[in-house]
Amino acid sequence: MKVACYARVSTHDQQTLPLQLKAMEEYAKRREWTITERISEIGSGKDDNRPKREELLKKAYRREIDAILVWKLDRWGRSLADLVSTLKNLTDLKVGFISLTEAIDLTTPTGRALTGMLSVFAEFERDILRERIKAGIDQSRMNGKPHGRPRSALNKASEIAKLNAEGVSKSKIASTLGIGRTSVRRILSQPLAGASSQLPQQPKKLEAHLWLSVTNNSKFVRGMSRVRKEIEDAILYPYDAKKLKDDGQEYHLTIPYEKESELDKIVNDVLDEMESTADMRNCSTEAIIKDRNSDRQWD
Repeated sequence: MKVACYARVSTHDQQTLPLQLKAMEEYAKRREWTITERISEIGSGKDDNRPKREELLKKAYRREIDAILVWKLDRWGRSLADLVSTLKNLTDLKVGFISLTEAIDLTTPTGRALTGMLSVFAEFERDILRERIKAGIDQSRMNGKPHGRPRSALNKASEIAKLNAEGVSKSKIASTLGIGRTSVRRILSQPLAGASSQLPQQPKKLEAHLWLSVTNNSKFVRGMSRVRKEIEDAILYPYDAKKLKDDGQEYHLTIPYEKESELDKIVNDVLDEMESTADMRNCSTEAIIKDRNSDRQWD
C-alpha cells in the first residue's frame, strides 16, 4: 500500500516537525506500508494557502497514492467544514486517510462511519455562522448603518461627469478611474440632483433578471448544488424568484423599493449575502442583476 505522510507546523512551532514525521514513519512500518511521499509544510495558522496539501490532493485524485497519513487532524484541516469535505472526497476516491493522534483510520468501516458524524458537526457549525451573519446584518440595518459593498464608484461621480462632458468614452473613463463600465453607465444615467418631481413617491418594483453562477473553490469540494438551494430558499425567495429553466442559472426577480438609493442598497445586499452563503461552503459566486426594462445592472 502506497502512502504519503503529510506534516504541517506553524512558523513558531517547527520543532515538532521531526516528531510528526518519525511517528508516521513508525506507524507505516508496523503496517508494512510503503511511504512514497514525505511532505512538510510550514506556515501561519491563519494562512489558508497550503500549496503542498493541494498538490497532494491532486495526486490522490490521480490515484498515485492509496492513503494519506497525518499526525493530527488540525495539521490537515483548515476548518471543520474543510476537514469534512476533503475526507468525504478522499473516501469517494477510495483513498484512505489516517490521523495518528485521534486514531482515525478511514481505511476501516469504523473510521468511515466517523466521517458521517463529523459532517453533522460541520453542518451545525455552518448553521451557527449563518445565523450570526444574518443577525449582524439585521442589527446593522436596525441601527441605520450601511451594509454591503462600499460605493467607491459613486464617490467619483463628479469626475465621471467631467470626463464624459469632455467626450471621453465610457470604457476609457472606467479604465482611467479604476472602476467598472457598468458603474460608469449607471452613474451617467442617473438624473441630476434636484430634478426629481415633488409629487409623493409611489412604491416601485424592479423587474430584474438574475444570472447566478456558483463554483467550487477546489475540485475536491462538492457544495455547488447545496449552496444554490440555500441561496434560492433564504435570499431569493422574498423577491418572488422564478427560475427560468429547471437546471439553469437564470432567474426572474421582483424587488420592491421606494427610492433609487434604497434599490442600490437592496441589490448590493443580495449580492453580498449570496457571496457570504457560498463562502461558508468553500464556494464562490458570480452574479449579475439586470433591470429588464433598462440597461441598468449590478455585479
